[in-house]
Amino acid sequence: MRKLLFPTCLLLFVFNAIHAQHTFELNVNYGVAGNFQLDYEQPQSEVPGGFVSFYNKNFLGSIGGIEFQWNIKDSKASIGVSYDRESHIGEKNYSQLIGNDTYLEIIDFKLRHINEMYSVFYKRRLSEKLLLTGGAFFVNPKMQEIEYYTNAFINSTQTIATLVSIQERNGSNSNLVDAGFFIGAEYYFYKSGNFQVGIQSRLFHTTSLGWFETITLTPKLRYTF
Repeated sequence: MRKLLFPTCLLLFVFNAIHAQHTFELNVNYGVAGNFQLDYEQPQSEVPGGFVSFYNKNFLGSIGGIEFQWNIKDSKASIGVSYDRESHIGEKNYSQLIGNDTYLEIIDFKLRHINEMYSVFYKRRLSEKLLLTGGAFFVNPKMQEIEYYTNAFINSTQTIATLVSIQERNGSNSNLVDAGFFIGAEYYFYKSGNFQVGIQSRLFHTTSLGWFETITLTPKLRYTF
């Protein structure tokens, strides 16, 4: 019993010492996202005859996330990690005779675009209510698309009349993994015990591709322990 008492007391002392110097947070958020890169269907005048694509999704979608944060006591700095899932939908309706005996019809079909984002971040507290944040992230997109071709080539020697392709391009089959940085701000307007309620906004830039990806506005629940 005495052999266990000393290491147990030592662990409790170390934990209390760490907790006395630092606090931790678990935060969740869910709200609206606007994605700048979902309008990429080519006009019919710019593609070969017999080719039609369905790629576009709505600019506005949803995003939800969870993050773990380490606050350094007596300092205005925090660091943490987060996961966010962004979702957009594009509803498609189309009908067309694509061959002598083939008619293509798409009715109320919802194509999805999903971004899974994993981040590390740094926060700076300007006041008890206002924080600025910035960090780096990598993103795994899942892009659902429909294409069809007439007089399509299977290979260099074989041609078929029509090819219909329904696919989801992602990190596994198309190596669609990119990275970038984000900046943002948080404002908290209600506090009760260890809980705080506020609103968060972030702007994501996919630097590996050279474009702005997403802007978000989400209510946020914050729990400090």
